[in-house]
Amino acid sequence: MRFTYFWPWWAVILGLAIMAGVTVYAYLCLKRVISWRLKSLLIALRILAFSVLLFCLLEPVFVEEIDVTPPMHLPILADTSRSMELQDVEFNGESATRITLANHLLFDASNRFLSSLNERFETHLYRFGEQSQQISEQPSPLDIEGSLTDIAASIQAAAREWRGQQTAGIVLITDGAHNASTFPLDDVLQLQIPIYSIGIGNPEPPKDLKIAKIEVNPVVHVEHEVPVYVSVQSNGYSGDQVRVALRRAENSENEESVVDATSVVLSDDAARVVEFNLTPKSEGSFKYTASVPTLNGEVSSDNNRKTFLLKVVKTKLHVLYIDGRPRWDYVFLKRALERDPNIESTCLILSGKSSYQLRDTLLNAANGYYPQNTNHFGLRRFPDSLRELMVYDVLIVGDIISSTLNAIQQAAVVEFVEKHGKSVVFLGGKRSLGINGLVKTRLAGILPVVLPPNGLIAKNEDFTLELTPSGLYHPITRLANTTANNEAIWRDLPPLSRWLGGAELRGGATELSVYHRDALTSPIPIIMFQRSGLGKSLLIAAEGVWNWGFGVWSFKNEDDAYPRFWAQTIRWLATSGEENQISVTTNLTTYSVGDIVGITVFAYDESYQPLNDAVIEIDVLPPSNQPFQIRASANGAGAGAYTAQFRADSHGNYSIKASGRQGEVVLGEDSTEVFAQLQLAELENPQLNESLLKQLAAKTGGAYLPVADASALPEKISAIQQPVMVTEERELWDTALVLISVVALLGMEWLLRKRKGLV
Repeated sequence: MRFTYFWPWWAVILGLAIMAGVTVYAYLCLKRVISWRLKSLLIALRILAFSVLLFCLLEPVFVEEIDVTPPMHLPILADTSRSMELQDVEFNGESATRITLANHLLFDASNRFLSSLNERFETHLYRFGEQSQQISEQPSPLDIEGSLTDIAASIQAAAREWRGQQTAGIVLITDGAHNASTFPLDDVLQLQIPIYSIGIGNPEPPKDLKIAKIEVNPVVHVEHEVPVYVSVQSNGYSGDQVRVALRRAENSENEESVVDATSVVLSDDAARVVEFNLTPKSEGSFKYTASVPTLNGEVSSDNNRKTFLLKVVKTKLHVLYIDGRPRWDYVFLKRALERDPNIESTCLILSGKSSYQLRDTLLNAANGYYPQNTNHFGLRRFPDSLRELMVYDVLIVGDIISSTLNAIQQAAVVEFVEKHGKSVVFLGGKRSLGINGLVKTRLAGILPVVLPPNGLIAKNEDFTLELTPSGLYHPITRLANTTANNEAIWRDLPPLSRWLGGAELRGGATELSVYHRDALTSPIPIIMFQRSGLGKSLLIAAEGVWNWGFGVWSFKNEDDAYPRFWAQTIRWLATSGEENQISVTTNLTTYSVGDIVGITVFAYDESYQPLNDAVIEIDVLPPSNQPFQIRASANGAGAGAYTAQFRADSHGNYSIKASGRQGEVVLGEDSTEVFAQLQLAELENPQLNESLLKQLAAKTGGAYLPVADASALPEKISAIQQPVMVTEERELWDTALVLISVVALLGMEWLLRKRKGLV
């Protein structure tokens, strides 16, 4: 107790003495005779009343310290990931799953584990897999949920939730199968919270047989043999022989047919690799499954199958290249075509001499054609009929003269392009684009330019090319993955040696690159293309492209400009039909259930410039056959790229179709397919990870116990906490009791005096 107004002790005694003296004197001076007993009582009552008033004048305050220490919190994290359904423990003498033991520990009335903790701490129950989730006030037995285990993230989430509160530690009930990432032990230690781990499961690796890995090229060609390498791992079955089968899904109902099968002898020391060889017969996307049988005693059969998608595309492109004279452009291009694994090339070269000059030479028997290495079709001269020409996808015409191809051959080339949707590249030269060249042939009609009667003007001059807005993003001229790098590569390409100008572009032709000779003259188109009937034609009105084969100096370490240019040119020209203005891709072809599928859509206008203001919609057909739609948004990097994503939450095929429009203009659509398979990371190392749980407990100051000894855990958890005291003050004078006591004392004195006639 303390006083608000503190008086010196002598002042208080003096005040009481004066008050008592006045009171005694007043009663001694009474003229009426009363007994000393009554007189003493009256004096005492008055002195007592005045003492209470004096006590109130000092404003006494009662001071009390109250213990408001909050309860100690104890989060309890129970693992509910897929590995907890493994049946490798015993309960009541019978084989049981790990989750069964966890439920018994937490919810069985006969088990006092949770009630013992509740007596000392305020417990909070969580379930966790990839992330933690607090369980309601009336928890029910746990079930399996989650295809991955992230122990560290779950501990950190629980610690953040009770940050600032007094926490005795965190109880972790798990098999230790952390598989979401590398375990960040340092991050957990920074929390400075003891971890009390309870391990559930068998620490010895269980008997298991699984498909560990499949190695195969995801994109293959028709009629080409494809090796598929299947890795089979076993534990506990060394020496056993099993049958490894490769199956293909035949329809949407996933009915499968066996493609191939072979037997393998298992070894626990190393994986067995089985090689299958596929030879796809048609284009399309196909789903294959590698599987092994389920053996007695296996901990799980979920990892006995693994599925992959195989996209089969058209076989190698067939290219026919004819040139009218031996030159460096021919040598370098022939070499690039022969080195491209996706191209089957046939190269023909004519002598520049007349038939009279070749009269007594070996070339005369070959109609003036130089002998070449045997090609895919055994062709020694240019085809004489359309039927022979149709085996090719792209025709490259070099520096020829009007007499190189006869009328029948010229007509076949025109029909090859215009009526059958094939493509031709005119690799221009001084002769082919001059007065005695293509201008006098039927081929002039499918060129992207109108040749003047005397042909084009040829100028020997070193020059470099500049991409047009269309060329910046066109598949032919995109030599790098970013716009900045693409421009840098084209700027640093070695110069060409001769340009041919003076042509007029046909209507509908598109320029991809030009030569800016000076500021006063119009740019000279060098690389251009147009649609000719059902096919395409491309013209390079220059010589010296072979110089690009020497590399781009600023990109020397990763230079592939020359072969990439020709590979992209031929692949784009070989694409039949209209140019697709919408293109959809995914970052993977096969996912695990629960993964995020990343989608990228590219949108282009008619001249193949990127569209950054298109509206892109994506329709997804999941395995449940309940389609949903998502809208792609621009990724902020320009170049007509739009991104979207969704979660593959069920097992099976997902069909993805992207469509686009710009205002009222429909851009088209494109589609692809991905496959989601069951997440098997939980079964990679299914044994109890005691080493991780013991390390976690030891380094955080906690303790580790197997589930059989879990009842001893409550006594191991330290409950040391700093008490929290609060000072509470209560004013003793400002109460009704004080007023009542004063009135009672003075009133009693007055009544006694009244009875004796003193008032």
